Amino acid sequence: MNPGRGFDPRLRPQPGRRDPGQRRIIAIVGVLTFGFLAIIGQLWYLQVLEGGRFLDASDKNRIRIRPIAAPRGILFDRNGVPLVDNRPAFTLSIIPRELDNRDAVLGRLSTLLGLPYQELVDAVGRVSADSFLPVRIRRGLTMDDVAKVEEWKLELPGVIVEVEPQRAYPTSRFAAHLLGYVREASEDQMKQGRYRRGELVGQTGLERLLDEFLRGRDGGERIEVDAMGRPIRIVQQTEPHPGAQVVTTIDRRVQEAAEKAMEGKAGAVVVMDPRNGDVLALVSTPAFPIDAFTGNIDRNAWVRLVQDPQHPLLNRASQAMYPPGSIFKIILMAAGLQEGVITPVDRVHCPGHFEYGGRTWKDWKKEGHGSVDLRRGIAQSCDVYFYQQGLKIGGTNIAKYAKAFGLGAPTGIELGTEKIGLIPEPKPRVKGDKKSRPWTGGDTLNVSIGQGAVLVTPMQIARMMSAVANGGVLWKPRLVQRIERPEQGVVFRDPGHVNGHIELSPVVWALIRDGLWAVVNEWGTGGAAKIPGLDVAGKTGTAQIIANSKSERGEDHAWFAAFAPARDPQVVVVVLVERGGHGGEAAAPIARKIFNAIFNEKVAMAGFRG
Repeated sequence: MNPGRGFDPRLRPQPGRRDPGQRRIIAIVGVLTFGFLAIIGQLWYLQVLEGGRFLDASDKNRIRIRPIAAPRGILFDRNGVPLVDNRPAFTLSIIPRELDNRDAVLGRLSTLLGLPYQELVDAVGRVSADSFLPVRIRRGLTMDDVAKVEEWKLELPGVIVEVEPQRAYPTSRFAAHLLGYVREASEDQMKQGRYRRGELVGQTGLERLLDEFLRGRDGGERIEVDAMGRPIRIVQQTEPHPGAQVVTTIDRRVQEAAEKAMEGKAGAVVVMDPRNGDVLALVSTPAFPIDAFTGNIDRNAWVRLVQDPQHPLLNRASQAMYPPGSIFKIILMAAGLQEGVITPVDRVHCPGHFEYGGRTWKDWKKEGHGSVDLRRGIAQSCDVYFYQQGLKIGGTNIAKYAKAFGLGAPTGIELGTEKIGLIPEPKPRVKGDKKSRPWTGGDTLNVSIGQGAVLVTPMQIARMMSAVANGGVLWKPRLVQRIERPEQGVVFRDPGHVNGHIELSPVVWALIRDGLWAVVNEWGTGGAAKIPGLDVAGKTGTAQIIANSKSERGEDHAWFAAFAPARDPQVVVVVLVERGGHGGEAAAPIARKIFNAIFNEKVAMAGFRG
């Protein structure tokens, strides 16, 4: 065999060595196996460990959650007429997760609608940027605002306009202090855990008192949308449940008449049923624009309201205190007659002033009233008569009967913080206390005509006058008759509550009511409230802002408290006009208008017969 052409031993495979081609195949198989295992592991990770999260993210990209606000419960008057209702309104909202370029979108929105840019940033910044729940930005959009948003919709991803129920009122300031207003829950309220962001909550008045019943239960929708955010179909829907319906004691017709009568004046009116304590009307003027609070009130507008020297946010009916002036003489009548200190026939000569303690105490009538008995003294509101009778009764008894009539104590009306007033009484001097001083006869004289340190609220006077009208029962003012839910029926009913009873003899009650009838009908100070065909009994009051000052006309507070019909009292009307002057001239005519509105049919028939 030719060695040059035969088998080369070097080409024989050596033990322990692999073919290079085989090694490449093994390497490729290894890489492929490793890659396959990596893919399997990644798929397992995505499907098993992170599957839920990615499914949720996928749903977020195609499913939009839209809360549906429940309509707030309606407040009705005693006759079933709405005091406040709901109407559809446009709300601007932003879905943070859908904001592609937050700064650009918010900047464009600010320019289109004239909204402060920082306000938009703050609103969106209060929630997570990953949130898919709408954040309410502005309620009560106009049709022009809605048209602008729709026109620029492609440039405003994440910006939506929703239709939600919004409070609607008969007028801008109708029963503002009585009804109160609703606003979005504040940060402090949300910290309590009872409210969600953007939820409307009653802040004052009946809206706050009954918020638990008036708030409904929100519903919602899960909506499938396309890549442009346009709805395709509703995946799931939960219907909202409206709030409860509330039947109040208010008579809308009487409320409107009282507000009209007080137009342009500062003060308060309370109309009450003396038979059960029902509040038929409650007016405090000037009032605030209640509808402005329901939307987004401008900060400057809010500051102007808070700093307004006329204090439109103050509920003068129950949160402001005033000297009662001559209305307080009713207390002296009750105390003097019941204690036997004075009699109806006791006479006093009134020359227009009274000398006591080295000082001259003036009567409101400079020329005096002449010879005065109890009936004429109350009818013409003679100060000199009550100066002298007050000294006989004494400061202790005056304070005792004032408190028995509910003065100096809360009435129980549940409209925010209530002032309790002040009834001064003689107390021994505290040794070592330089500020304390003994009670003097001058203090008794001041108190006898409702001046000095005596302070009351119009609501207290309404309850006091109701007790005079009904024979001594002190009712807690009632605002709500019942609360109803469609699915449950009546869930709350207020039967009325008696706070106390004034023990006077029937003769004393009769003498007081007769004297108050004379105030209006026998040339007394309340003649401006006289109405043909309707017996009105009442008492005027002129309260000096500074006791014993020489106030110019128009600087005194004017009071008039009355009830009608005199022999069968059905309604009590209390009117206070701040800085109105004399009660008979400023307050009594207002009460007359209100009585005319209440008893219009009876009054009209009397006029026809006349």
